[in-house]
Amino acid sequence: MFANLKYVSLGILVFQTTSLVLTMRYSRTLKEEGPRYLSSTAVVVAELLKIMACILLVYKDSSRM
Repeated sequence: MFANLKYVSLGILVFQTTSLVLTMRYSRTLKEEGPRYLSSTAVVVAELLKIMACILLVYKDSSRM
């Protein structure tokens, strides 16, 4: 039971981090005019998403017991 949850949480966090890096790279290299976002803001939002994903997985695991 715990081994399966471990791999699911690892997969979710790897997917989230990879999508963040690719999305930031793409959006920062666009040649469009207009205001840019701060990369530090994107990192904070990504960390908040990680925390929410971890809390959700812990809640899901604790409800099984």
